[in-house]
Amino acid sequence: MKWTSGLHIWVLLFSLGAGASPIEPTEADFERWAESWDRLIPAGTYDFIPENVSFDLMFDPTFQKKLDEAGLVLNPSLEGQQIELAGFMVPIETQGQTFSQFLLVPEAGQCIHVPAPPMNQTLLVDASNNPTELRDLYQAVVVRGRLSVGKQQFELADSGYTLVDVQVESLALDESMIPVAPDADGDR
Repeated sequence: MKWTSGLHIWVLLFSLGAGASPIEPTEADFERWAESWDRLIPAGTYDFIPENVSFDLMFDPTFQKKLDEAGLVLNPSLEGQQIELAGFMVPIETQGQTFSQFLLVPEAGQCIHVPAPPMNQTLLVDASNNPTELRDLYQAVVVRGRLSVGKQQFELADSGYTLVDVQVESLALDESMIPVAPDADGDR
């Protein structure tokens, strides 16, 4: 995942504040978060993808089936480990003006306007012991917690991992640095 994609999006105004001052990320932070997302996918899972993917290959049903199957592969060696990820919230369960559960996804707008990300790139964040304030869907957050490996199904998407004992903080990103799933911002 590349955070500095330069994609231009329309960022919604914050309807609710996110409490403390947002974290100002460094290049080392971006590298650490990208590595954390990559660790969720076991080594070799996507080795079948050639360096130069053709238009025909992208629409080949056999190739698409392999992509779908690869998205279900989880990394059981991460069970119980502490992890820190930056991503975007997709609400699952609210308590008044707070989230007690949400999905964390690597790009803004995933699960809402486009097909959900692969299960191995979707985490359920269980903040029921310490609910977090509602944020705009395009507000990046940093989540720290203990990882549990296992599939959970939701209407919006399936998650392959659950984070518990979490801390959630807002991340200060210039709008040009927010990774957005294709067509998630309504532009075509």
